Amino acid sequence: MKYVILVYVLFSGVAFAGVSDTSRYTVYYFLGEDCRICEYYAPEINRLDSLYADADIQFIGLFPSRHSTEKGISDFKKKNNVAIPLKLEYFATKTKEFGVTVTPEVVIYDNWQKQMLYRGRIDDSYVRVGKRRRVIQKRDLEYLLGLLQAGDDLAFTESDAIGCYITFR
Repeated sequence: MKYVILVYVLFSGVAFAGVSDTSRYTVYYFLGEDCRICEYYAPEINRLDSLYADADIQFIGLFPSRHSTEKGISDFKKKNNVAIPLKLEYFATKTKEFGVTVTPEVVIYDNWQKQMLYRGRIDDSYVRVGKRRRVIQKRDLEYLLGLLQAGDDLAFTESDAIGCYITFR
């Protein structure tokens, strides 16, 4: 008698190097290795990681596009000196769960309460694709991370992210 066993693995959001399942909050950056806006934000991603990453707040970059590859992500990490863990999200599980449609877009997720606290842009650098402000006026993500680090509770908020549309598999 022969048995065929099919194993279907879904990305859970916690089972890979550099990411803890004990952190209270996870900041998910949804990125695309061929998106110039994502490249622009690489230094800001590193800056926020160095300021706010601790036992309660962790950062991870996810690449949900059907065009993303392990090599492309590795090249993106090297070229842009990205310090946070980066992962190919082959099935776009988190992307679809959170309703993310463009890169870069960010989600702050409360792992204890199992709820999304924020979805949207990193800051208001971009007015539209191809049009960047000379001066950043609002640093949405940094403001919210400051509140979390200070111990404040957040109600869900969102802003419109401007970037490259995600093409799903």
